[in-house]
Amino acid sequence: MPVEIALSMNKFDGSGLLSRTVSSLKLGLIARICLGLSPLFLVLGPASPTDAPRLLFKSGFEGSLLLGEPYDCETSCWQDIKGSDSATGYSWPPEIWQGGAKLQLLADTPVTPDTVSTYVFNELQRAAGPHGRPTSVLYSEIRKHGGRSTQTPFLLTPSTTALQGDLYVSQWIKLQPDLLERLGPNSWWVLFEWKTNAQQRLITYIYTDSLNKPYWYLKTDDHSGGVAKEFWKVANRTAPVPIGEWFKFEIFWHRSSQRDGRAWQAINGQIVFDHFGPLLGGNDPIDRIMLTQVYAGGSLPLYQWVDDIEIWDGFPCGDGVPCGTKGAVPQ
Repeated sequence: MPVEIALSMNKFDGSGLLSRTVSSLKLGLIARICLGLSPLFLVLGPASPTDAPRLLFKSGFEGSLLLGEPYDCETSCWQDIKGSDSATGYSWPPEIWQGGAKLQLLADTPVTPDTVSTYVFNELQRAAGPHGRPTSVLYSEIRKHGGRSTQTPFLLTPSTTALQGDLYVSQWIKLQPDLLERLGPNSWWVLFEWKTNAQQRLITYIYTDSLNKPYWYLKTDDHSGGVAKEFWKVANRTAPVPIGEWFKFEIFWHRSSQRDGRAWQAINGQIVFDHFGPLLGGNDPIDRIMLTQVYAGGSLPLYQWVDDIEIWDGFPCGDGVPCGTKGAVPQ
């Protein structure tokens, strides 16, 4: 006699609990069906490893990296970081989407290789890093304004004919200890940005309010005309803004003209922004990514340190999961 096993199923049909009895013969039939399907599961398998996010670049500025002399100067100069990171094996400069990368020393006034450091300055330094140990870092500073656009980004310049997709960037950043005193109320600091060939932009700021309290601000806009046109903007006044201490900055974007567009940012493992909706989609390629940036209002000098840069073609720690403490900050 077959052994009977009682299975209970919750079904709301106005009469309460419905009980069914299934014999072991029926269970055996189910097992045979599963065995018959197993070759199909083996063929389909899990998601292909090629679908997993790929690390495109990683460096903590370790080894015998060299910072070249400024060159090709007009109202700005260019400066190269060269060499191979001894800890990661990746070589400078990063080659993202078949492009190059270099520091821009944008004085916004005529300069030469000898005079540009009067306005903006970069240096590879030994300093106490994010984990408290001596390490190599990139130091960047604005010393004097030559014009309103004085800044010094490390600029990725992707090919505008190459296939472009999603991108995730993480880096450790330390802002100067007296930043709030330098910025003052109702001021701004650019943390990261990128622009398209047609002058559309995603940009993330640290803003200060009328009481000189810092907060996060993210927006997209269009600079192709004489006056900037905003597409959307979002602020987060809850998430802490670390000043004078190392913090981990993470940002991800997925461009689209539809609702699946996404702009995501986390600080020290806390999600600051996760904005869904149209994000500068279409056939307008990105031609500049300001991977690191010193560009701000306020009084000078303005400076920061950067370490441990990573670039991936997707979320390395899961979809929308910060690579650190997994806490979300209310919007």
